[in-house]
Amino acid sequence: MKNIIIALLFLCFGLNHKLFSQNLASKRASAMGLGMNLSYLDNYWGGSRANHFGDFVNISGLMKRKAMLVNMAKAGFKTVRLPVCFSAFASIQAPYQWDFPLGLVAVDSMLKWSLNNNLKVIVDFHHPEFDGSVQGANTLERKLALWKSIAERYKNTDPEKVFFELQNEPHDVTAAEWRLQANQLINAVRAIAPNHTFIVGFHDWNGRDAMIQSEPFADNNIIYTFHYYEPFIFTHQGATWSSPEIKELRNIPFPYSINPNITLPASAKGTWVEGSIKNYPKEGTDEAIYTALSKAKDWSIQKNVPVFLGEFGSYSEFSDVDSRCRHATAVYKALGLLEIPSAWWEWDAGFSMFQKGTTEISACMKLALESYTLKALGLNEVSELSNIEVFPNPSQDIFTVKNTMSAITSSELIDLQGNIIAKIEVINNSITLSSQASGIYILKFFDAKNRILGYKKIIKL
Repeated sequence: MKNIIIALLFLCFGLNHKLFSQNLASKRASAMGLGMNLSYLDNYWGGSRANHFGDFVNISGLMKRKAMLVNMAKAGFKTVRLPVCFSAFASIQAPYQWDFPLGLVAVDSMLKWSLNNNLKVIVDFHHPEFDGSVQGANTLERKLALWKSIAERYKNTDPEKVFFELQNEPHDVTAAEWRLQANQLINAVRAIAPNHTFIVGFHDWNGRDAMIQSEPFADNNIIYTFHYYEPFIFTHQGATWSSPEIKELRNIPFPYSINPNITLPASAKGTWVEGSIKNYPKEGTDEAIYTALSKAKDWSIQKNVPVFLGEFGSYSEFSDVDSRCRHATAVYKALGLLEIPSAWWEWDAGFSMFQKGTTEISACMKLALESYTLKALGLNEVSELSNIEVFPNPSQDIFTVKNTMSAITSSELIDLQGNIIAKIEVINNSITLSSQASGIYILKFFDAKNRILGYKKIIKL
């Protein structure tokens, strides 16, 4: 009997610890809010190959980022993702010493400046493989050694504010191979940093499909990340570093309906680009974006783990400003509806939100950012994405609710300051608000699995 009791106590402790860790990761994810990538410490290509690129960091470039972090916080961002090519700063061969300590000092500085501006920070292990041409750079042994040193360096940072992303966009590796590597990285860093939340993605460049086809890891203090650059022919049109078939793409609008006459470059005929253009009437819409992101949220709910959109955005060189803003608005609206934290790629380079020729976020991009907030979601009627109807509206007490996608079972009544006023059951497609004061409210709708279906602004007479 004594042994049975001890076993039950261990079981209860294990379950409670698991639930606590899951709740902790979810709590920290929910506080991330709007995020931004600040690229610089990932730009290994600015260094010399003879020095395994480690000499790319300079004081001038570093100091520019100090002011950028101030401006980022003023713009309303809550989290900054710092992509860092730690691989460039260390020797390629064991024992993997830090050949370029200035790189680590730069990380220390950007981490400090971020925290001083009340930004949460993701330390992201970026480009360990460089361009794929440096033999031995991306071995598991080397990554483990570097991460052990990184974790020792930052283990005393505040785990509520500093997160460790164990590797950006794993690729050219099978799902099984990456899972083996990720488990070893998780275990090694966890032994040094027991309280920090890790951010972990999956094979195939942190693809959404790779994530939803995978199972979470055993460690419960993890936020799962994915990247989303769809529709790709819009977000990467004209990009010279990506797939060669898109280099000559121009004037792809968003949404598709703005200009349905898209010209296929001769160099792209017979390639995947031709198929994507043919499919663009379906993929180049707000609804397609919402559907794609909702699948990530469904996985999050099913697996009881938090998710984070670590990169999204659009290349500015060959996209018109209005299309970029409409695309950003579609993504931010969906993220707000689904309550998925995110980080836009990127602050100050080819994917930036800036008005051309300035370092100021454009007016329409500011509106796109506002569409993520609860107040803007209600006022801008983004629930149209989920096909919810509420009538009569205005009404004195009873509102009828219909949704063509799935059944609504419950709702929350929210005021325009974002406060939850009441939780209300939906009975026979009706909501009764007779006990509520007159005014303008937002109704937030849920299905039987407590998944968010959308929002609707209502007027209670």
